[in-house]
Amino acid sequence: MALDMQLMIEEFGFIVQGPYPSLKSAYEGLEKDPPDVALLDVSLKDGLVYPLADRLRDMGVPLVFHSGHVNDDEISERYPGAICCHKPVDTGSLKSALRLKADEGLRAKAG
Repeated sequence: MALDMQLMIEEFGFIVQGPYPSLKSAYEGLEKDPPDVALLDVSLKDGLVYPLADRLRDMGVPLVFHSGHVNDDEISERYPGAICCHKPVDTGSLKSALRLKADEGLRAKAG
């Protein structure tokens, strides 16, 4: 499933770092090259994604949560401005969310 998601996101025109099936692998990838936007599933192999999401938020990386386990109210309270896309994927909504947040991240980096 992660490979299918990667291919779809690449078809949207994005360069994909990952996929990272665990917090450990995501932290390692984050150290090498911080992303312009992060697409996060809530449940990873070694725990919930929230500690990683906290770190990304603190780094100013825009967040899109894509999960069957996402609670919109909890996410909006904890991560204002984050977008929630629920599984099963609505391709158009996911593409729009990623583009919106990627543009936001690029504007923030520019200054």
